[in-house]
Amino acid sequence: MEKSLKLVEGEIVPIYENAKGKKLINARELHNILENKRKFSDWIKQRIEQYDFIENQEFWSFSQICEKPMGGRPSKEYYLSIDMAKELCMVENNSIGKRLRKYFIEVEKRYRDIVETPQNVFDVMRLALNQIEENEKRIRSVENLSQQAKQIGEEIKNIKKKIDVIIQKDYCLTSDIAEQLHIYSENNLPHSNFIEAIARTLGMKISYKHYYEDEEIAIVPDISKGNQYYQIYYKPAAVSRITKWFEDNRKEAEYKIIYERNTKNGKKGEVKEKGFKIENICYKIKG
Repeated sequence: MEKSLKLVEGEIVPIYENAKGKKLINARELHNILENKRKFSDWIKQRIEQYDFIENQEFWSFSQICEKPMGGRPSKEYYLSIDMAKELCMVENNSIGKRLRKYFIEVEKRYRDIVETPQNVFDVMRLALNQIEENEKRIRSVENLSQQAKQIGEEIKNIKKKIDVIIQKDYCLTSDIAEQLHIYSENNLPHSNFIEAIARTLGMKISYKHYYEDEEIAIVPDISKGNQYYQIYYKPAAVSRITKWFEDNRKEAEYKIIYERNTKNGKKGEVKEKGFKIENICYKIKG
């Protein structure tokens, strides 16, 4: 079973996807992250019996041979649906379980939104590639390919070549980078304007209003807003440079404005405003 799974999320707990697009969680990995002190095999069996989880609907199990020099007894592994994983997190009744349950809900919403309302060209391409791969698998399952099937196979290869903008999970928006650095504006949103200011300072060509791509950024049309609007995606190299600049220059860029006398909005000596100054522009940050 494991060979047919691919990792699609790994922020807090790894989430896998099978060939049918179903999201699954490895029960042993979940057990470790929940920091449950019970033996894994006892814990999972008791939970299955206690809450009447249904095999091959809510969880799937298989035996795995232990990789030990002297061999070993097969260990039983379990993969869980997201719904079952959420319920297990809930019954743990601790802060880790609550955090994981919220994470699973966010992941489900993110993937549902991509399918129902793709927001940008990367989402659309991801859906297109999924469909292409699905069709390719169906064609391969036919033992004797007809001439028409062979032609379709060639068309699939050509389409894959044309979709040359690589959809990477680690491509980021400015808001994603701001969240990673915990920089929020006064209205409690990720401070995208400040991240863009750092990118400009580093010489990244983010001002283009047409398609552009280099080793750090990709500027592509955002079809959700029409072909006149372009979205900037930052590649790992850009994220790394922006993060390093922030770490190296944070103290120098920080500023604070203090109340010089008592007012109705604040007392003398309290912080009136704080943020970062770059390119001679002040970017206020949250409280």
